[in-house]
Amino acid sequence: MRFRGLAAILAALTLVAAPAAAAAPVSGPHVVPPPAPRPTDSGNSPAVPDPHPPRGGIGPDGRPVGGAALLSRGLVLPTAATAPTNVTARSWIVVDLDSGAIVAARDPHGRYQPASILKLLTTVTLLPLLPGDRRVTVTRRAAQTEGSHAGLVPGGTYSIDQLFRGLLLVSGNDAAEALADAAGGREHTVALMNAEALRLGAYDTYSQTPSGLDGWQQLTSAYDMALVLRAALAQPRFVAYDRAAHAVLPVQQVNGFGPVQLYNQNEQFLTTVKGALVAKTGYTDAAQHTFVGAITRDGHRYGVVLMRAQRWPLDQWQQATALVRWATHLPAGTAPVGRLVSPVLTSAAHPSTSTDARDPKHGVPTSAGGGTGTTVIALGAAVVLFALGTLVLRRYARRS
Repeated sequence: MRFRGLAAILAALTLVAAPAAAAAPVSGPHVVPPPAPRPTDSGNSPAVPDPHPPRGGIGPDGRPVGGAALLSRGLVLPTAATAPTNVTARSWIVVDLDSGAIVAARDPHGRYQPASILKLLTTVTLLPLLPGDRRVTVTRRAAQTEGSHAGLVPGGTYSIDQLFRGLLLVSGNDAAEALADAAGGREHTVALMNAEALRLGAYDTYSQTPSGLDGWQQLTSAYDMALVLRAALAQPRFVAYDRAAHAVLPVQQVNGFGPVQLYNQNEQFLTTVKGALVAKTGYTDAAQHTFVGAITRDGHRYGVVLMRAQRWPLDQWQQATALVRWATHLPAGTAPVGRLVSPVLTSAAHPSTSTDARDPKHGVPTSAGGGTGTTVIALGAAVVLFALGTLVLRRYARRS
């Protein structure tokens, strides 16, 4: 009977120690980023998006990124909060960029085609590498890139400052390709973008173009784009480029091409929304409408990301503004649903398992991270369990 009682005590102590071990990932190393979907359209710019885009949200250490609640494919709202209305996006997020607190979201780690909001990652990656006064001669390939154009002339010469304005004011895909050429070429630039995404902890993101033109393996998430937005706001040059109302591309001697006037596509947002800081829109057939923006309210910078949205019943910038207004009217002390977190550094990172031979291989720097805290807790619990068990055995020995 005495030993049955001892067994019961030891079993209870084992249950106390069990939660620490349960916090460890239940499976082996995870692929970062997750595999992309198989295409349902044979074109280079697919017209038919995957109806069930693969979710990300698991870091290279096997744990949820930003909080377990963010793995939901549906609404992630604060307790007792009423869902915001007139938001058409399949995925969205509202985050306090200063504290990193995520106020609310929908499918925040769902992976979608980014369209031109990926140009923020291009900018964050290339700005530190390219001085604004450097001169660049534009290739015919860059000038003839499909989609939206800043109006660059093949053989024309422009400064890096002018190319970034063309990239951000009018979403010039020609400017994106010209900047990529200036940074060492398209393939090299895309590899740098993927490395930068991993450095930021944007583990859902995989880039294939500097412009955001579709690729079936090019995916990101609302959570990741909030990370990129926060990084972009830390670069004063980006803010200056993005907020400019107007810019002029100079006269080119080749072909007698005159000056090109550039006007900010986000003028309405930047001039009519109180506290508007920066914004970038995007659209492709596969991505539908996408949006990234930041607004200052009550001394805090709020970031909003919309993925696979429609521009009705409100335009994207109006939907984003309404989301920030909704967030700032939540009761004081409302707990966040998640958090923008620092990158996970772990040896468990693996390159993409994509079958596209063009994919650059990339990984994460290694260090002792991830499960270290959990391991220490589990070991501590085991030591306590052993000590208590020894004490109980001694007490029973004295009684016998």
